[in-house]
Amino acid sequence: MLSLLLAQATTTTTDFGTTATDAAASAAAGTAAVGLGIGMLVFWLIAGGLGLVLFIWALIDVIRREFPNQNDKILWIILVLLLGWIGPILYLLIGRKKGTLPAAK
Repeated sequence: MLSLLLAQATTTTTDFGTTATDAAASAAAGTAAVGLGIGMLVFWLIAGGLGLVLFIWALIDVIRREFPNQNDKILWIILVLLLGWIGPILYLLIGRKKGTLPAAK
């Protein structure tokens, strides 16, 4: 009850027809929206960075490996390049087992 009385006591009308409590609520909502925006930015930066690392890892690995059929290597390179996240994941789960690394000299 006391907080209700205090809230009513601090409500003042500005020249623009909004109350001080409306302005405070808007400011709080804006701060929350900025926090959410920063959180989403961080999420997408991490997701994009992981995607880039996965892409580079798969592409280097497919180029280094020897496949029984040279067309398999070309197919995997094309799939890694064109399928976004799915291509590198498919290669690392399926295609990597089909190729072998050349012996070290």
